[in-house]
Amino acid sequence: MPLKPKLVLKGGKEKHIRHGHPWIFASAIERVEDSPQPGWTADVVTYDGRWVAKAGYSPKSQLRARVWTLNEGEEIDAAFFERRIRSAVGVRHRLGRMEPEGGCRLINAEGDRLPGLVVDRFADVLVVQINSSPMEYWRETILDALEAVVKPVAIYERSDSDNRAKEGLEKRMGWVRGSAPKGEIEINEFGAVFGVDVVQGHKTGFYLDQAENRALVRDLSAGARVLNCFSYTGGFSVQAALGGAVEVVSVDSSQPALDLSAANFARNGLGEDERFSHWNSDVFKALETMRAEGRSFDMVILDPPKFASSGTHVERALHAYRKLSRAGIPLVAPGGLLLTFSCSGAVTPEAFQKSVTLALSDNHRRGRILRRLSAASDHVTDFGFAEGAYLKGLALEIE
Repeated sequence: MPLKPKLVLKGGKEKHIRHGHPWIFASAIERVEDSPQPGWTADVVTYDGRWVAKAGYSPKSQLRARVWTLNEGEEIDAAFFERRIRSAVGVRHRLGRMEPEGGCRLINAEGDRLPGLVVDRFADVLVVQINSSPMEYWRETILDALEAVVKPVAIYERSDSDNRAKEGLEKRMGWVRGSAPKGEIEINEFGAVFGVDVVQGHKTGFYLDQAENRALVRDLSAGARVLNCFSYTGGFSVQAALGGAVEVVSVDSSQPALDLSAANFARNGLGEDERFSHWNSDVFKALETMRAEGRSFDMVILDPPKFASSGTHVERALHAYRKLSRAGIPLVAPGGLLLTFSCSGAVTPEAFQKSVTLALSDNHRRGRILRRLSAASDHVTDFGFAEGAYLKGLALEIE
């Protein structure tokens, strides 16, 4: 590797980097010196030669580089990655999220200053997702560091994100370290037991970002009739049932997900209970059917998949959020609760709230915000990287 490959920025393009934002787009670069290869570390300098940062290079992506460090004297080597991983693990210990039988987001990419790397821990198994050329370059080093610091029984790689294509990388999945466990992995989340399928499940196998919001639902569910839309494997549903809900209806269009949800109810001693039902249906059709039947609930949860994958899809996403809330609000009994979420990073909290406000107006209902919701605390975000706060939600009391 050349010792000093450089990315020379256009005038003024260093400001956001100095403020802590780790992304450098191709449009911000004036020229590239010494032909760095994919994943190599390059010095980032201003147009007049002032040093700014060290960054990993992604020549095939419009997101051309990701910052490693703002410290000119810090080497990017195996020791660097071990330090960053130890720091991330230390934060999870501080947050109380390293229970041996629990699950947590161990490394949250830019939030832990390891852009392009996600690591989730499910009990003693790690699931790794590598989404950038620089992380791909350091892949073996990262796996070695994870083994040294965390000492997992096994590591599974779920590098199957569509983002890899933008980096010129093929998708890759499989067990890469240790011995593969038999069947699903069980985790304990605030007293609830869930099965995790790291091979076939969504993302890394389980949506850990909603863990603390699921605990909130448990606290609010005593005596409640609860409708959980886009229920996936039943995280909110199980916590509601454990919290004393008198009825829980889980709606999802995936039968395998609903089967896992039923298994999770059974894991928690809630199986074969007629109070808890599963609907295999398109959510919008299910909401229309329930409204026609005159049904109502004390709590309605709307946790849809990502509606906007980029900024170009924001308007369409906001229309979809308004449509979804408009369909869900009529099923909330007067004085009941609506918990509604967006996991689209391109949608701002203000825009999302406006979509819900419009849906309330469409239904001639009023609401008040009891709590603004976000990703669990282990999904740490860097101050300079606003995009890291992708999950936003509202807990509303509906009049």
